Amino acid sequence: MKKLLWLLIGGCVCGLLATGCKDAADSNNRYVNKWIGTAWEGRVSPVASVPFGMMQIGADTRPYGAGYHYDDPTVLGFSHLHKSGGGCADFLDILFMPLPLNQPTGEDELYSKQYQAALSHQEEKAEPGYYSVKLYDRQLTVELTASRRCGIQRYKYASLGEMPVIVDLKYGSESACTIQAEHDVDTVYASAFEKVDPYTIRGYRFSNGWTPKQQVYFYSTFSSPIKTCALYVDDRRVEETAAAEGRNVKALLTFEDGQGELVVRTALSSVSMEGAAANLLSETKGKTFEDIRESAFDVWSRTLGQIEVETDDPKKKELFYTSLHNVMLYPFLLSDVDNRFRGPDWQVHQTDGFDYYGGVVGFWDTFRAACPLLAMLNPVVANDYIKTLLEHYKYAGQLPIWTLWGIENYQMTGIHSLPVIANAYLNGIRGFDARLALEAMVASAMKDTCGSSMGYFVGLENYKKYGYVPCDMEMESVARTLEYAFDDYALARLAEAIGAQKEAAYFANRSLNYRNVIDPTTLLARGRLKDGSWRTPFDPLASSHRRDDYCEGNGWQWTF
Repeated sequence: MKKLLWLLIGGCVCGLLATGCKDAADSNNRYVNKWIGTAWEGRVSPVASVPFGMMQIGADTRPYGAGYHYDDPTVLGFSHLHKSGGGCADFLDILFMPLPLNQPTGEDELYSKQYQAALSHQEEKAEPGYYSVKLYDRQLTVELTASRRCGIQRYKYASLGEMPVIVDLKYGSESACTIQAEHDVDTVYASAFEKVDPYTIRGYRFSNGWTPKQQVYFYSTFSSPIKTCALYVDDRRVEETAAAEGRNVKALLTFEDGQGELVVRTALSSVSMEGAAANLLSETKGKTFEDIRESAFDVWSRTLGQIEVETDDPKKKELFYTSLHNVMLYPFLLSDVDNRFRGPDWQVHQTDGFDYYGGVVGFWDTFRAACPLLAMLNPVVANDYIKTLLEHYKYAGQLPIWTLWGIENYQMTGIHSLPVIANAYLNGIRGFDARLALEAMVASAMKDTCGSSMGYFVGLENYKKYGYVPCDMEMESVARTLEYAFDDYALARLAEAIGAQKEAAYFANRSLNYRNVIDPTTLLARGRLKDGSWRTPFDPLASSHRRDDYCEGNGWQWTF
């Protein structure tokens, strides 16, 4: 145990102070298998990214889920936003699709997914910070790499000619959630494309999906000048050749280069096109594709080098470092280089210098293990994460439950910002306002109604009234009771640590509400009606998702 502790502490210090990386042969990057989780229902996309970055650029084989599935036969293009894992999805915004050389570009109509390229896994390569694939019978090699806010594409053709590229602002996630059919939607409500000069385009894509009014701005530059620019609105070609607006906007660009190569640099922002331009300038000016790829490799090498696994079994190393890589994709950066971001009120705000990690906050999935690991390995990031939660509270009036692109969607059960904050503070992370944290935690823990998750109310009204969540009043009642009680305990621990005795006593006592759903006869957590009786019949091994008293589990599992 002491050895593991010193490995973690030493790795943390080295991760913060290291100025270089190991050689590729020595780096733990070599153990990462980015294909794990890309098939069946793994919902993992083999994106190019850096730890905790906004940019996750990758190949799309389908317009739903994580955007990539190993069994799909074709590539639809390369989009800049992905979210791996989970039953609900979104993103896949700002898709580029390079076409074969000299592809005819005079058609009057252009549809999303009209052009697809056969996918061979023998022609793919993926490693931390990098992805490549050969398309069109190996006539085109597409390479992807990333910085924190920028995605870099390099197209290398086997011969010379006119290089066509589609930019599709209609394309995106066609579904938002697999759990409830009426919420399985994603709709573009506004988009725009503008050719700024022969080397530059910019625009935006606004959509309603898993979160409402998601605003994604982009700014792209090309290594060669644009030869032609054909714009399409509602799938039909328009006369305008410089700018277009609408709910369905696409562009077909052509380029020529004596080397048969085109490098595309794209930055994203939740704030504005100008914010995206500043991100691009800050992170890529004077840097080549290889510079950015090497930098991404280096930061992953330092991140994955924080823990050394002692085993002679290479499969165990592969599983461990792949998992560590995937968990270090989050939290997800949302603020620009000038620290501006779009908050939960859809307004633009600015931090006092810290990184705002509100891009993906899925605490039900991460508060138990991923967030405590973050606090151990990356205390600087963890500290900014806590500041992010408190900044969210300033504009939303409560701590986040589940946010995507800065917007709350109230997904899943519990209010798990509370244990995340308490865990960080109790682990010595103190670079945030603890009194403000207590205020935000108390306010959130006293909310009768937090919001609505997929058409169902989220809040503590019944928990406070009955001392548990009655199963004849709310679904997932046992899970909600147990999680609210755990959140109460976390709040009490923080209050105790900062000397707030009144709050510590109140929430320590309220945390005992977990006992109210433990059946003294079976000794298992069980649904209880508002009249105090136990739900019958009772099968501790039964599970019916979103139709019973538990959440993605059964009575036996939830008891523990």
